[in-house]
Amino acid sequence: MDKDLGSTLLHMTRVRLLHDYPAQIGACLDVLTDAELWWRPSEQANAVANLVLHLAGSNRYHLEEAIGGRSVGRDRDAEFSAREKCSRAELLTIWSESLRASEGVLNGLSPEQLMETTDRTGKVTTYAQILLHVTHHNAVHLGQIVWITKLLHAGALDELWMKVRDR
Repeated sequence: MDKDLGSTLLHMTRVRLLHDYPAQIGACLDVLTDAELWWRPSEQANAVANLVLHLAGSNRYHLEEAIGGRSVGRDRDAEFSAREKCSRAELLTIWSESLRASEGVLNGLSPEQLMETTDRTGKVTTYAQILLHVTHHNAVHLGQIVWITKLLHAGALDELWMKVRDR
């Protein structure tokens, strides 16, 4: 691993956002039925499909738009209000496209750019702050996705995080 902070931050962000978290989300999606993707413990809670739509939209907004400068036309409310509006295949396509877009932005960043600022998030922030936010945000919602999957399929994931961490 690189020795300077900027290179290390970029490396770990890439590992988490492009490998570890997607592998865990993919394992959950593999276990859940189509109906379970849209199941929610209460009307106020989110379904796994909503969380995946939300992560895809949020990642594209923060990485592709805020850092990359390309408008993505995000509708955040629709990410949460969707109720079985897309199929598993459509959900996987949306998720895969967001990962490809994220990879393009992350692979285009250099450590020297991390302290550059942007106001495209509604406030002046550095690229490093955006990367930390996105990584944390993904971890939070990944935990919710794993929890729902374990709730519906006890024992199905077998310490999933240990199988994909720190590659």
